[in-house]
Amino acid sequence: MKAGTIATRVILTIFCLIVVIYFGVNMAAYFMDPYTTTVAYNYVTENAITVSGYVVRQEEALSGGGELVYSPRGEGERVSAGGTVALVYQSAQALEDANSLRSLEDQLDQLNYAKTLASGAQTTVRLDEEITGALVDFRSAMAAGDLNSAGDSGDTLRSDVLKHSYAYSGTGDLEAAIANLQGQISSLSASAASGSTRIAAPKSGVFSSLVDGYESVLTPELISTLTPSAYRTIAPGTVTAGVGKLIYGESWYYMALMRSEDVKKLAVGDRITVRFQSGLDRDVTMTVNYISPEEGGQQVVSLTSNSYLSLITLLRRQNAQLIFHSYTGIRVPRSAVRLDPRPVTDGDGNPILDAEGNEKTENVTCVYCLWGTTARLKPVTVLWQDDDYILVSPDETYLGSITSATTRESRRLRAGDEVITAAEDIYDGKVIR
Repeated sequence: MKAGTIATRVILTIFCLIVVIYFGVNMAAYFMDPYTTTVAYNYVTENAITVSGYVVRQEEALSGGGELVYSPRGEGERVSAGGTVALVYQSAQALEDANSLRSLEDQLDQLNYAKTLASGAQTTVRLDEEITGALVDFRSAMAAGDLNSAGDSGDTLRSDVLKHSYAYSGTGDLEAAIANLQGQISSLSASAASGSTRIAAPKSGVFSSLVDGYESVLTPELISTLTPSAYRTIAPGTVTAGVGKLIYGESWYYMALMRSEDVKKLAVGDRITVRFQSGLDRDVTMTVNYISPEEGGQQVVSLTSNSYLSLITLLRRQNAQLIFHSYTGIRVPRSAVRLDPRPVTDGDGNPILDAEGNEKTENVTCVYCLWGTTARLKPVTVLWQDDDYILVSPDETYLGSITSATTRESRRLRAGDEVITAAEDIYDGKVIR
């Protein structure tokens, strides 16, 4: 065997032994070290329960219609009394002509707008920004599963792209295109206007295209007297052909069958935060307006709100979180929080003595943090306790008793502090490392 090969193997063997010894020493130090630390960080926790229930509104399904129906109203759009809710066409050709006419009219509006923009680069830059914004809105709506918003963003995007293309091509092509569209619109107007029946809103309300049969079953009047046994029998009524429905008033409700153990946390008039599982991308503050008598350990609870009516028109059977309290603080392990006796001092920092001449002490809720190479006591107030962690904030009362601003700030617990979670015989100022 060559001398070079032997030397190489010896060097590799020595290197491997060094690596093994290094990791062995560090692992031994880790398991033998009486002090372990972790980083404290900001955290939000909630005292909440999950329930399943129904969204209730004052609604009226609008009869009439069929397959040959066009509604100019968007989901959640407010309609005035007597306003057009839908147009019912007598033939497929009449509906097709009307759809073509509406498309041509939209194109004409876009071309007329593009005509006003064709004279300068600044306006085309503005269109570039609008296209970018429409793309972002479309992508966000699709990611959230909001098809109604996605459809609106898609229409806006198509319109902006068309305006953009004509804004660069100049007014010559625009004039010809506008004249062509006006001719097509004139020829279709007569045929599209005939053969349709207008359906008007009986009174002012918010339009929704979804009719699910609960409109006459779940009413505000019903839920004010509902019992758990009646809740279990809720079923939708027959859905007849129609053009949608109108939602009246400003108030809407969410009712659920809950355990009486959880209902004890509520009282009529309480305001709590509700977070729906789907269909609404924001929390809603609602007021408890009804709690039923108990039956078999369960009660019906109804909540009401006057906000976001136009956004909840498609919601009916929903799971939701009822958030009773929300806490924001600094998260630390349970093992890091201690009760330590501290001497009671006067305004000058001198210890106060009891009747027998002994120094008075008081228990301070605190954590110890690594401060350089020593342990530093930091007083805290407990906000929330869980099985694995505690949410705390700096104890402002204790900190306020410290006269030195520098000392006071050095004892204030902050996110990012290295908290000592396990230690033996620890005290303020003890050398740790």
